[in-house]
Amino acid sequence: MVWHLLALAVACIWGSTFVASKVLLNAGLSPAEIMCLRFILAWWLMLPLSLSRNKKRQRTTKDVLRDELLFVILGLTGGSLYFLSENTAVKLTSSTSTVALIVGTTPIVTAFINRIVHRDEHLSNRFLSGSMVAVVGVALVVFNGVFILDDNPLVVLLSFAAAVSWGFYSLVIRDVERRHTSITITRKVFFWGVITMLPACIWGMYHGESQLCALGQAAGTPVTGWSLLLQPTVFGTLFFLGLIASFGCFLLWNIVLRRIGIIASSNYLYFNPVTSLIAAYLVLSERITWLAILGCLLTIAGVYLCNHGSTKH
Repeated sequence: MVWHLLALAVACIWGSTFVASKVLLNAGLSPAEIMCLRFILAWWLMLPLSLSRNKKRQRTTKDVLRDELLFVILGLTGGSLYFLSENTAVKLTSSTSTVALIVGTTPIVTAFINRIVHRDEHLSNRFLSGSMVAVVGVALVVFNGVFILDDNPLVVLLSFAAAVSWGFYSLVIRDVERRHTSITITRKVFFWGVITMLPACIWGMYHGESQLCALGQAAGTPVTGWSLLLQPTVFGTLFFLGLIASFGCFLLWNIVLRRIGIIASSNYLYFNPVTSLIAAYLVLSERITWLAILGCLLTIAGVYLCNHGSTKH
């Protein structure tokens, strides 16, 4: 029971990161910069734990290289690729509801990917019914009384790519967790997430999209905008994203995946839009309609059905 509660807590915290990221975007940071900064902070915070838990093992060079390649894939799927796909879709669309709705299907996408790869596993009718109820609930929460969809195929494709990316992240961890601790896995995800996101940051610098380099720049004088990070709102929000949403939540999530499995854990991600709705109301003063409240209730009912109709992994 405790692992299910932790999965719910992580999903709820991750739901609030949408509002936190919006605060930083409004302050002038780019999506790539936000991800890199929060992952770098989390990576450094995990250094003492990583050193204290380091265990020497007899492993061949082939084993080391294979696992490092898997860590790169985890950094891509759970870090750079996921964030780039989702945030680029948000940037291209006039209706963030489209992105939120498609990304909100991550649990069922993850379940189907897991089913395709591991053909011996069965998704029960109760699980499928619960997923449909939860998706309807997510839709009501996301639209919040205003039904607007973006028919731009690129937006739809990028949003779905984000959901698929997280699905593969959960799948690859299933293999890696047999040989490494959750601390090692989480820190590797942060490291390779930053490394694979650097090209996007460099591209942004050369195309004038790097806000940290552009802010405060005088004519002919290259002045960086690092002072932006010292603003209380920016620093506090980044600290929340780095310490709690990245360091704490990624570590707990990887432990939860190990304890209750991919499918049961992923079902709690349906709560992301619910928490995002509440956080937007509290921080951004966005309204909540009775349809959104109904959506919250349906989401809860759907997750209940899912987690009583699925098996571990």
